[in-house]
Amino acid sequence: MISLIEILKKVITEGGNVFTGTEYDTDDVVLDNIKPTVERFVSTLSSIFPNKKSTFVSLNDKSNWLGSTGKKPKSGDVDLAYSSEHFFSNGDADTNGWGIDSNEYNALYEKNKKAARSATDEQIQVKSLIQLIVKKINGSGNDLYASDKAANGGTIHFSYPQYSTDGKKLDLNAQLDLDTGDMDWLKFRYNSELPDDDSEIKGLHRGQLMLAMFAATGYTFKNGKGFVRKETGDVLGNKPQDAIEVFNDEYKPKQPLTLEITSNYNRLMDYIKTNLKPDDKENALKMFAEALRRAKAYVPNNI
Repeated sequence: MISLIEILKKVITEGGNVFTGTEYDTDDVVLDNIKPTVERFVSTLSSIFPNKKSTFVSLNDKSNWLGSTGKKPKSGDVDLAYSSEHFFSNGDADTNGWGIDSNEYNALYEKNKKAARSATDEQIQVKSLIQLIVKKINGSGNDLYASDKAANGGTIHFSYPQYSTDGKKLDLNAQLDLDTGDMDWLKFRYNSELPDDDSEIKGLHRGQLMLAMFAATGYTFKNGKGFVRKETGDVLGNKPQDAIEVFNDEYKPKQPLTLEITSNYNRLMDYIKTNLKPDDKENALKMFAEALRRAKAYVPNNI
């Protein structure tokens, strides 16, 4: 059976409260409170990193909310897409734009580079910059607390007070996740049409099911920016449509895969059951179930 390692690593950056058991523990956010909370969050980030204020404004746009955010009566966390381009300037880490000491960054970059096994130079740069961004946030004296738990994957987890529609600060915190990378890949990876017939299905389910299907048939994603052949590490496509075309050309399923099919959990589940070879179908569903268990998420009965 195909190793679970690659797909399970991806679970780390989504699903679950990373602040459980700490003073920064968070609660679900009701739908009406997401917008005012995100707006305040953007304002606070802008005050800490004034040179990046223009890049944070897009977080208020619902088209950049990922997964189930804004689509359910309440959300366990708020997933926000943020372009990794904002971490760079002329090909180098934008330490000046983020107000990070360049000497401190260079020392941390060299340390991370020596410890890295398979990470690209860009990934090492992003990880190093995120670690120092988190350090600056937590030393700012604001209500915002950040974790670099998923820095390897380019995600920053935040614990931040919730706000109501009338601007009142609530005695509850929300987990906001800044998911960074190529915007097209982020939305392909996380966004989902949610089924009407099962309130427990979230964007996480469709995302992990898609990962499981591709892993079972020999593919994976590389840092959310490329479609990769697992056996060789070759990057096969730079955009979501490339992934679809490669899959259809090489796997030759009974029914061609489309972006429309991958965008919906129920359609994707039906597709896997009717188009994958028996062993691949079994492996995909096993990996999917294990990924959900590790994420402590609801395991659908149609597996």
